[in-house]
Amino acid sequence: MRTTAGADSSTSTEDEDEPDVLTRENVGLLLGPLAFVIVYVGTPFAIPGDANAVLAGTLWIAIWWMTEAVPIPVTSLLPVALFPLTDVGTVADATTPYADPIIFLLLGGFLLALAIEHWNLHRRIALSIVHLVGVSPERLLFGFMLATAVLSMWISNTATAMMMVPIGTAVVAQYVTMQETDGDGHTETADDDATAERDDNPNREATMATAESIPETEDLPRSRFGIALLLGIAYGASIGGAATIIGSPPNAVFAGVAGSSLGVDIGFFDWMLFALPASAILLVATWSLLVVLLRPERVPASGIEDVVQAELEAMGALGRGERRVLSVFAIVAGGWILRPFILEPIVPALTDETIAIIGAILLFVVPVDLRERTFLLEWDAVADLPWGVLLLLGAGFSIANAFQLSGLDELIAETLAVFADVRLIVLFFLIAGVVVFLTEINSNTATATVFMPIMIGLGATLGVDPLGLMALTALSASFAFMLPVATPPNAIVFGAGYLAIPDMVRIGIWLNLLGIGITALLTFLWFPVVFG
Repeated sequence: MRTTAGADSSTSTEDEDEPDVLTRENVGLLLGPLAFVIVYVGTPFAIPGDANAVLAGTLWIAIWWMTEAVPIPVTSLLPVALFPLTDVGTVADATTPYADPIIFLLLGGFLLALAIEHWNLHRRIALSIVHLVGVSPERLLFGFMLATAVLSMWISNTATAMMMVPIGTAVVAQYVTMQETDGDGHTETADDDATAERDDNPNREATMATAESIPETEDLPRSRFGIALLLGIAYGASIGGAATIIGSPPNAVFAGVAGSSLGVDIGFFDWMLFALPASAILLVATWSLLVVLLRPERVPASGIEDVVQAELEAMGALGRGERRVLSVFAIVAGGWILRPFILEPIVPALTDETIAIIGAILLFVVPVDLRERTFLLEWDAVADLPWGVLLLLGAGFSIANAFQLSGLDELIAETLAVFADVRLIVLFFLIAGVVVFLTEINSNTATATVFMPIMIGLGATLGVDPLGLMALTALSASFAFMLPVATPPNAIVFGAGYLAIPDMVRIGIWLNLLGIGITALLTFLWFPVVFG
């Protein structure tokens, strides 16, 4: 009997150790094609064949995007297979959007960002901003947020967060050390319940893999200043990225769909003029909220100054590579900003995409050392490009094109007639709220991609310019602050091991509401001024 019991116990243990088959990914893997078959073959909706095929295909793609049943870039290739096979246009119709001009704008921007990162220019810029702003708790927090936001306007918010977190944790460690020596040696910590949840969080190990280059911070005593600083880095990265077309993929989705579906050219300067005020207002509001709700501890500033100064001194003088990358960056950024006023009348064919690609080519042409054949960027670095993001955007543009080809956009417009009597400002708040909270559990790029054709249909139903609704969607998709999975910066900062989920939720819920209010009001009032 004892042997049988032992065998049963062993079997039970083995069963418990087996991974769960009913994971979100596995359910999505089956649910995606099943939903496609039900809609495409079962035709439960009274809609024409082509539109029905696009609806079925989009549903499959959306389910796989949301559940990450397969890698998102792989899912992003489905339009190339599904739409031609279901007689929705040709292969050329499905693939041409993957070469949309916005793709090349982002390609040039990504290459420029790689060069900035390669020569460590972003680190110098960040440290210089922090050094200039000051080192009191409030100023230091604002300095980190400002530096993160400025960098995220031009390089990936993921790369920005991964660069800023190690600097931030070094400053937090210095703060903790000074607290322990300034007084009775006891460090005031955040609540123990949050600490316990941080340690017990089952997703933490997986998240750490996303940020394996970030130094471990579990051994640091938790402080209100540390929580505020790391949250500020995560939020600053998302807020800053929203200010430019190349800063956040949802912005590029908007610009691409506006060009392909509506024939409207959204220039780099146009978007920046519209979105920068929202980013600036939300950045200051976020900083104020972190200061008021968390009340960072005060310690003597001299030690923090030493940390920042030591980091800057360790970098030495501005090197030749840094200077030349900075020159190329100035040419590209200046070209984007000045094109509508000065360059376009002289060279009418010049576009933001052309400027981006010229800048990218210069990176491989401008030498750092001709004898050594060293240039600002080597071809090997291209392997680090976020090709998956470009495929994801291409899929979004392909889906939007299929909506038009099949007439599904017109059917959506008719279906959304129920909103015709809703006041426009109320609708803006509703759209912003839905997008923000959906992004908490879904990729912001995928959310924006799915919503863009819907916004075009809604605009047609209401008799208003759909551009405003689309811009609202793009901006809202960058402002999800509650959960680690909402944005890459959130995941990276959480993965450092210092924060607990309650830390993010407690502050993030208020920031979500602030973001909804700011984006809805600003789009309603400011977008018509900028875009006429």
